Amino acid sequence: MSQQERQPTSCLIERMRHYIPLTSQDEQLLRELETDEVTYRPRTRLRFSDDPTHLFVVKSGWVYRFEELEEKRRRVIRIHYPGDIVGLTDVAMKAADGEMMTVTKTVLCPFPKSKLDDIFINSPRLTALLFSLGVLKQVVLHDRIKIMGRSSAPHKVAHFLLEMHARLRIHSPDGVLGRFEMPLTQDVIGDAIGLTNVSVSNAMTQLAFEGYCTCQHREVILHEIDKLKEMIGFRDRYFEIDTSWFPQ
Repeated sequence: MSQQERQPTSCLIERMRHYIPLTSQDEQLLRELETDEVTYRPRTRLRFSDDPTHLFVVKSGWVYRFEELEEKRRRVIRIHYPGDIVGLTDVAMKAADGEMMTVTKTVLCPFPKSKLDDIFINSPRLTALLFSLGVLKQVVLHDRIKIMGRSSAPHKVAHFLLEMHARLRIHSPDGVLGRFEMPLTQDVIGDAIGLTNVSVSNAMTQLAFEGYCTCQHREVILHEIDKLKEMIGFRDRYFEIDTSWFPQ
């Protein structure tokens, strides 16, 4: 077995490899972003402002990013899964707004923004992909904002579940994902899509009654996915992106 084959699995590399072929140099550049590890317990609150010069690779666990609003309310902006780079959309900012909360036991790999220099200099294709993934995060957020403004509670919840499914199936064999973990509480889901936890609970019950999902033991199974996507006009932004313009 070669040294490269003995390297531990990296969700970041898996995600990048989903979109483009990676050279051994590309993989090494990405592994350099995961050299340091910090483990956090569930429900640990982390402030971006505590380390404004760093980004974070999610090696394991789930994290969400949020902003505090008036009257002790909050807005959940993004859910981060293994393979995500937290703060990628804020890389040009001297200080990022918002905070992070771990959902499960989480391992984050902090790295200074300056480490991106090696990727920018040595791998134009990886650079293009990182740029595209940063844009993708903004487009997905825009889709969620649109559905929040004009849809019923069941449709909002369905859109959120389909968004999670689309993101997680990247790491599944052949892109098939029958079921997925759901460690998020109903209040976190509600804060992401503008609903109360009671409304989220009622919406989940209605979707289950109509045969679109089964939720039990922190696990979700989606049924009739194509029909559900058509019903709410969901577009899977994650599984395929346009790489035709990437440098060769």
